Amino acid sequence: MAERSVSGRRKRADYGEVAGAVLQALPDEGHRGANRLSVALITDPESFDALLAAFRRVEAAHLRVGRCFLTLDDPNQCLYTSGHARAKHDLDGDIAYPDDDTDDALAVYDAAVFESAGAALRDPDRAVRWEDVGNSLVTAPSDIEALVALNRDPGLVVDDVHVVQCLPTTDHTDLLADLPNGYFAGDWTPFECHAVARRMGERHGYALMGIGASTLGFLSVLDPGQRDADALIADLRELYGHRDVDAWNELADLLRGSAVLLLGYTENFADLTET
Repeated sequence: MAERSVSGRRKRADYGEVAGAVLQALPDEGHRGANRLSVALITDPESFDALLAAFRRVEAAHLRVGRCFLTLDDPNQCLYTSGHARAKHDLDGDIAYPDDDTDDALAVYDAAVFESAGAALRDPDRAVRWEDVGNSLVTAPSDIEALVALNRDPGLVVDDVHVVQCLPTTDHTDLLADLPNGYFAGDWTPFECHAVARRMGERHGYALMGIGASTLGFLSVLDPGQRDADALIADLRELYGHRDVDAWNELADLLRGSAVLLLGYTENFADLTET
C-alpha cells in the first residue's frame, strides 16, 4: 500500500542541474514514489544542504501546482509504517483500492485517500490537543542529547534516496495527511504529530517540510531576528521532558543560528545519531 509504482501521464518537469545531488522527475517507468502525488526523486545528496537545494529546485517548478514536501531518514521504512499507520488509525475512510489500476483510477484513489486523512486529522472530535502530547513519548536525557546531535548535523537524516511530494494544499500540516506516521505503540500517533506540527507553525513560525521513519523536519519562515529560541525550547521541554538537562541550552544556541528544526517522533529516534 505504501510503496506503489508511480507511472501516470503528468507532464514531466525539467529541474536542470543541481550540485551535490541527482534529481529525477516522476513519473518515470521503473521508479517508485509514495503515490501519484510523487513528483521527483533526489538521489545521492552529498549533504543536507545539497538535499535542501535540490528540494528547492523541485519546489520552484511546482509553485502553481501545490506545496512540496520530502521524505527524510529511511524512506522505505517511512513509507512502510505510513501505510500501516493509515490503516491503524482509520485515516483512509474505507476507500477501496480501484479494481482497474489505470493511471486515472489510481490518481483519483490517491486524491481521495489524501482528502480522507486530512479530514480525519482536522476532525475536532479526533484531534489531539497540544497540552496532551507532552510526555507521551518515553524519553531519557540521552534523547535530548540526540535532538542536539540531529540539529547540529542535519545530515544524519540524509539517505540515498528522497521522494518529493507535491500536494494540492497550502497547509504545511497536510504532509501528515499524505504520509501519516506514528505506527508503533511508543511513537507519537499521526494525531499527535499533527498537534506538534500545528504548534510549531502557529506559535513558532516553523513549517513542516519533511517526514522520515523517525523524524519530522521543519523550516523556519521567520527572519533570524524574529525567532524566539527560548519560547521554542520551553515548548520542547514540555514535549520531551527532562527539563533540567544541560543539552537544552546547547539546543537553544543551535536553533538561534539555524532555520532547520528536526524533531524525533518515535521511541527510537536517537538511533539515528549512533555511529
